[in-house]
Amino acid sequence: MEASVCIAQKGTVEDIAGHRITVRVHRETACGQCNARSMCNLSDIEERIIETSDYSNNFRIGDDVRIAITAGMGNRAVLLGYLLPFVLLVTVLISLNALGFQEWVSGLFSLVMLGAYYFILYLFRNRLKKSFTFTISKIV
Repeated sequence: MEASVCIAQKGTVEDIAGHRITVRVHRETACGQCNARSMCNLSDIEERIIETSDYSNNFRIGDDVRIAITAGMGNRAVLLGYLLPFVLLVTVLISLNALGFQEWVSGLFSLVMLGAYYFILYLFRNRLKKSFTFTISKIV
């Protein structure tokens, strides 16, 4: 595995359409390994569907694969998804309070701005999808 890989997870090829490969990634927390998980409602098993491109034609439906993203892309995702919205929220909140607005107005407007930020991200999802590329490799 490369040193620049940030996240690598195992998955199963679900669908192949041209050069587009759909991989189902099964993620389990520590609860997934516990023998008492059927008695406990805290088990957290999550499945994700990830789409990637591959031009080698080496993959078949049902193959076990490893799917990875580089550290730089992972950091960019954290920046866009968590850090920038937090800075926006705090900046708007403090600015409006400093301008003399009531706290509830400042808080409400901050939340509206946060919603607008995530809506803009949603509008640009296809462009962002192109910039976040996953690498795929077979598990031997």
